Amino acid sequence: MAWRQQVALVLILALGSGVYLAMRLANRAALSGFEQFTSSITRQTDWTVTGTTGALQEAWLREMRDALAERPVHLLPVVEETVMPYVPGRKGEIGSQATWRLIGTDFISLLNLRGQAPSGLDGRTRSPEGVLVSDKRNLRVGDDLQVVIHERVVTLKVGGVISEVPGVPALPDTMLIMDLPAAQQVMQREGKVDRVEVVVQQGEAFPQLREECGELLQGIAKDRWQVSGAEDRRALAGTMTEAFRLNLTILSLLALFVGGYLIFQALDGVVIRRREEIGVLKSLGVRDAEIQRAFLIESILLGLIGGGLGLLIGWLGAQGAVVGVSKTVNALYGASSVQSASLNLGEAALSMGIALVTSWIAAWWPAREAARTPPVHMLGRKSATFTGGLWWRAEWLGWALMAVALVLAQIGPWRSAGGTRIPLAAYAAALCWLLGTGLAAAWLIRPMRHLSSVWDTVTLRLGISHLRQPTVRHRFAVAALASAVAMTAGMAIMVASFDATMRGWIERTMKADLYVSSAGAQSASSTHQISAETVRELRELPEISEVAALHVRKITLQGAPTMVMGVDARYTQRHEIFAWVQKPDASEWWQNNGALMNESFAERYSMKVGDDLDLPGGHRVKLAGIYADYGNERGSVTITEELFRQWFEGDMAWRVALFVKPGANAEAVAQSLSERHPGLSVFTNAHLRSEALRIFRQTFSVTYALEVIGVFVAVAGLGLALASLLLERRADLSTLRSLGMTGRQIARTSAWEGAGVAIAGAVMGLVSGGWLGWLLIYRVNKQCFGWTLGLAVPWAQIIGLLAAVVLVGALIASLVGKWAAKMRWEEQE
Repeated sequence: MAWRQQVALVLILALGSGVYLAMRLANRAALSGFEQFTSSITRQTDWTVTGTTGALQEAWLREMRDALAERPVHLLPVVEETVMPYVPGRKGEIGSQATWRLIGTDFISLLNLRGQAPSGLDGRTRSPEGVLVSDKRNLRVGDDLQVVIHERVVTLKVGGVISEVPGVPALPDTMLIMDLPAAQQVMQREGKVDRVEVVVQQGEAFPQLREECGELLQGIAKDRWQVSGAEDRRALAGTMTEAFRLNLTILSLLALFVGGYLIFQALDGVVIRRREEIGVLKSLGVRDAEIQRAFLIESILLGLIGGGLGLLIGWLGAQGAVVGVSKTVNALYGASSVQSASLNLGEAALSMGIALVTSWIAAWWPAREAARTPPVHMLGRKSATFTGGLWWRAEWLGWALMAVALVLAQIGPWRSAGGTRIPLAAYAAALCWLLGTGLAAAWLIRPMRHLSSVWDTVTLRLGISHLRQPTVRHRFAVAALASAVAMTAGMAIMVASFDATMRGWIERTMKADLYVSSAGAQSASSTHQISAETVRELRELPEISEVAALHVRKITLQGAPTMVMGVDARYTQRHEIFAWVQKPDASEWWQNNGALMNESFAERYSMKVGDDLDLPGGHRVKLAGIYADYGNERGSVTITEELFRQWFEGDMAWRVALFVKPGANAEAVAQSLSERHPGLSVFTNAHLRSEALRIFRQTFSVTYALEVIGVFVAVAGLGLALASLLLERRADLSTLRSLGMTGRQIARTSAWEGAGVAIAGAVMGLVSGGWLGWLLIYRVNKQCFGWTLGLAVPWAQIIGLLAAVVLVGALIASLVGKWAAKMRWEEQE
């Protein structure tokens, strides 16, 4: 049995460290894919010049070059679009298709950057009209490549294949490169560029050249463009996903926190099994410190083995988790094509460190108690069961921690330079609440003795009698269960509240019969739009009664990414599209340059109704109202489409809503439009609603797995706690067998004891989970994303959780009792 317990302990350590490692690896892989997608085409761009309200005029490059004069600086003009590989007849889920970058740049300027351009790019691979691709695409020169650009299906010809060369930046397989004039023609962007990458020559002769160039370019901008460094772009990519990644990390740490109880109970069981050995060693004069040191060394060795196995579990788990995390990053932030996660030395060391530290901390108290217990208490069958020291019985400390959590919940979020809000105080409140729940849960154990009045049997009375004076192992078991159930119930309440709120918001805002977007709009970073000509064609369809276009322009405000949206104001008023958080005083909110903002924008930039807001390009609006928007956490400002066209020089639509005439079949119209415009995605109202809910559920898919792990760990902890208790009470078991009690009766006695602990833990966990759900909804969610949710309690799921924990707890306890009944304790004395 001893070797099985050691194996179980190693597996527990491996699971705890592996879950945390899996989340870290999946987060890092998804972020690296996102950063790769937003990176520049050279090895190191010193500065990037982008327009404040849209594209840069190609003529402005001459001004930049004149300002830089003869300085050794390269200007690399770039046009860029996201494209999607086109496969006839394939209509997948939103976010399920690949997203590539099509980049047009000046090949001559790029080739002049020795050691900076992608590997394999030289004069021989340059084609004035073809597209250059990575050799990872398995394409040959002359092959046709069909892609979706905006709403058009365009056929590109492969003009060159770029192979990877060691020591030179490789062309990502998601990037396609064209010569600038050809790309401008394909993208219908003649005379304009999206950005200019500035590469400064390094050398001792120009020690301050980089800073000087940045100041010169910014000095002549005149609100036409903005200059940002390479580190700003990398920080921006990290900032956009910071809150999402931190939430996953916190959840994985909570699962590890619950696992800490289990590790403690397993190591405590190891000590219990060796009480006689410890007693003999102490009788022979071995000092307490040496005994404690021996157990701590054993725990470190177990931690090394468990941590090593945790590396494998974490890596395997990350391969599955990265797909779900990448899909969520795709849907909410931007394209991330990574489908696997790699393990580096730093992450491996961190995971091993977690396993070692957790094992050492969990072993310290059992080792200390074993070393300090007198030999007379360690030898013989009459040794007393340890009920715990003063601190383990300090239920008041649990209530005090829960009171601290209530205070911490009133503190606002920490704001980073990029505008991201991190609810550090709310996370600390959750930790204090869970710790307090664990310590305070023990007060519910003693009332379990009243169960014997419901059904008076010998096995019930005997099993419940052990709960009249709960031991430290009872307390740890109920603490683990209460914490795990609280975490699971809190998450269930938050997810149910999200679901109910999302359904109400979708019902309120999605009122059109059909919704049209580019087929290439597969991620939040997509730049695909619909031309004004196509929108006009949609208006002229005989089956259509009304058309409303939505225009979007991504901007940077106060160093953080956000967006400006242009809408048909009278359409939004006529159909009551907005779900108001703070309704404008005037029904015609757009008068006098009025604008609306969503909740996330108000939270992120600390804006209020009535404030004036300066937009890029020298434009000012007055914020007239706040509306709910659960599809965008970066915030947005909404103005009329007339102002949008005037200020941002754009008439392309991001999305188009269509209302069909009475008697027309929306499904048939959608089918007809898809056949006529293969580059468009046409969704019926019902289909788009189902897609929105699918993306929502996908966002929480990882949290479901963490909840299951937490409850599994807690129930396993109950089994280990009872095993340790039965080991301590082996003299009692021997006596019961001598009095004629059968193995089945002993198992039933153990089951009642386990059921009592499970009921106490589940009830405390559910009550505690209610407040934790409130914290997640009204503090963590509100401070992270700026969204107001309505509270919804999934009663069926909560009751099912309660029943499952109690039944599984009783079953585990019964199995432990059967094992104990078969042991011949007399032979071990």
